[in-house]
Amino acid sequence: MGPTRRILFGALAAPLLALRPAAADDGERLGRLAAAYPDHIARREGADLVWRDGTRMATGAGAPERPFEVMLRDATLADQMRQAYPAGPPAGPPPRNHSPGRLRNTAFFVKMYGDCRHGGAQGRHRTVTWMPKTRPQALPVTTVNDVATRLERVVADLEGLPDRLKAYLVPSAGTFNCRTVADTGLLSMHAHAAAIDLAVAHSDYWSWARARGDIPYRNRIPYAIAEVFEAHRFIWGGKWYHYDTMHFEYRPELIGGS
Repeated sequence: MGPTRRILFGALAAPLLALRPAAADDGERLGRLAAAYPDHIARREGADLVWRDGTRMATGAGAPERPFEVMLRDATLADQMRQAYPAGPPAGPPPRNHSPGRLRNTAFFVKMYGDCRHGGAQGRHRTVTWMPKTRPQALPVTTVNDVATRLERVVADLEGLPDRLKAYLVPSAGTFNCRTVADTGLLSMHAHAAAIDLAVAHSDYWSWARARGDIPYRNRIPYAIAEVFEAHRFIWGGKWYHYDTMHFEYRPELIGGS
C-alpha cells in the first residue's frame, strides 16, 4: 500500500474505530435500560428496543455523541443512557453538563406512563401519604412500575431518620404536575407522576443562581435523605450540574437498588 493510500485509509478508519467502543458501550447500557423496565420492554434487538406489545423503538445506538444542549432537547434512548449516575455521597460539585437523568427520551416515557396532556396518565395514579407521622400530605403518584409503592417504602424509611432532618422533607412541593421543563420545553417526570419535590425552603435550583458561564453549585439537602431515595432507585437532582436539590425521580435504568 502506497503512502497516499495509507493516509486515506487512516483518515477513513479513524472515525470508524472511534465508533466501535461507543457502539459496544451503547449495547451494554441499552441492555440495562431494557432490564430496568421488564413489565414494558421485551428485549433489545439490534439498534431497537422491542416493547411487549410489539412496538419497536429506535435507540440511536452507535451514533456519535452530540453536544449536551442538543441531546437535552432531543435525546435518543442511547443519549438517555450516556451519563452515569454516581453512586454514594457526592465527592464534589458535578462536572460541567454532567446531569445524569436530565437526558430523557420523551416518547419512551410517554409510552410507558401515558400522556397527561391527553388524559392518558391520570387514571394510573393513586394517593400516597407523604410523611404521615410528621406532616401528612396526600400526593398523587403513578402506579406504573410500582412507583407509588416504592415511594411508600421511601416514606417509611424517611420517617425513621432523626427529627432534625424532617424540616428538609415537609411540606413536599408536589408530585404530579402536567408540565414541561422550563429550559427544554419537554415533559417533566412530574408529568408522569414519577417524581417528587421536597421542601422548597431548604432547596436549591440552578436557574435561581442566574449565573452566566459556569453554574456555582449549591446544596443544603443532607445526603442521608438522598441515600434513602437511591436505595429505592430514585435519582437525586442534587447530583446534577444543573442541580435541582429538592427533586427525586424514579429512574431504575440509571441506579441500582431493590
